[in-house]
Amino acid sequence: MLTGQHNLARYKNGMVFPYHLAENPKNLRLASNLIELFQSSANRKRFELDEEIKAFYVEKINPKIVQGMAKLLFDRCEFSDFGESDPQVIRQEVFTASAGYWTANPPLNIDLTNHKKLILKAADISAKAAQQETDSWLFGDVTSNRILKSFKSIREIDLIDRFNIEQIQGLLLHTEKLEVKLRAMKDSSFKQLMQMLKFFQLMFQVTEADDHWLSITIDGPGSILQNARSYGLEIANFFPAILLLSVPWTMTAVLKVPSRKRRFKMELTHENDLNTFYRSKGVWNHERALGLIRRFNEKYLDEMEASAENHLIALSNNRYLIPDIIITDKSTKKKYMVEWVHYLNESKIKQLDKLKEELPESYIIALKGKKKKLEKLQDKLGPRLLVFSKELTAPALYKSIKNL
Repeated sequence: MLTGQHNLARYKNGMVFPYHLAENPKNLRLASNLIELFQSSANRKRFELDEEIKAFYVEKINPKIVQGMAKLLFDRCEFSDFGESDPQVIRQEVFTASAGYWTANPPLNIDLTNHKKLILKAADISAKAAQQETDSWLFGDVTSNRILKSFKSIREIDLIDRFNIEQIQGLLLHTEKLEVKLRAMKDSSFKQLMQMLKFFQLMFQVTEADDHWLSITIDGPGSILQNARSYGLEIANFFPAILLLSVPWTMTAVLKVPSRKRRFKMELTHENDLNTFYRSKGVWNHERALGLIRRFNEKYLDEMEASAENHLIALSNNRYLIPDIIITDKSTKKKYMVEWVHYLNESKIKQLDKLKEELPESYIIALKGKKKKLEKLQDKLGPRLLVFSKELTAPALYKSIKNL
């Protein structure tokens, strides 16, 4: 995320206005030149790129814009690792050998080349390392000395879009409350949005607003007892999914930025010109779930059919279930809903425990874990809990349905 010095938001009268970089010729040219620098810098050290980036600080261009764009491009780079040996260990060996060497051998001349060879020999540094540049192996753990190995390129316009989105994401890290209002729900973009809410494991409520609008309220990190920073990051990562909506929408976020004494409000509508980097899939599904659906239908299509059809199942206190897979029995037309829990922690176990009274009879919770550790939960949910040890398989899912 573009945070701290890279975030250029403007604060005024209780509102925060994220910086928006225009897609004009000047900015496109800047983006193009920066991208070209990274594309042509393979096997160069990071500090060399940093020095060249300073040359982009020209009149009428805010240096922080250049720094922000460069930060996004650095995030797309892969730099060299430390190799076979830890530079800290090597330094300790070399400096210890050097101290002993100079104590025993006071310098007789200023030519240090031979002294260096003798010190490296005393430190038992390999000849291969000794032949390389000193900072490549002696100070290889210093970020500025790491070598660019590869760069994942990007189009100029996409870099600007990413810059603008991350300006907003950097603010959303400090969300106390976020509300998204949208015009309708019966379209694929809404289904994708709900799946993304679930994917990022956000706490949310859905209520009906006036004139056929829905309101989705997401609790901010302030309502989470642990990992508040991590939860704020999930909200920020969720934001580009809102841009996938194909219906009119508004977003309002209440922010408590650490560097500001008061709370600020940020507003955004569908009338923006932001382009999300998330792909629209009509209905968003995890690739593993799609693979399971395919394998299930290959085995049991004569009897049952699995699909990625989406349902929103309302529970009490504005809670919802969003199954990943719907399986329809062709003879009875009965639908079985499967929620595949990909991440399990104590909070999720407590949540499942509270669901036992409201969980539909045809709803299956599939989660990875050890049956012995989940015996209490199994006793409460019965056949509606499917525990698997390595991978959720089509036969296991079929058997679980038959046991309901």
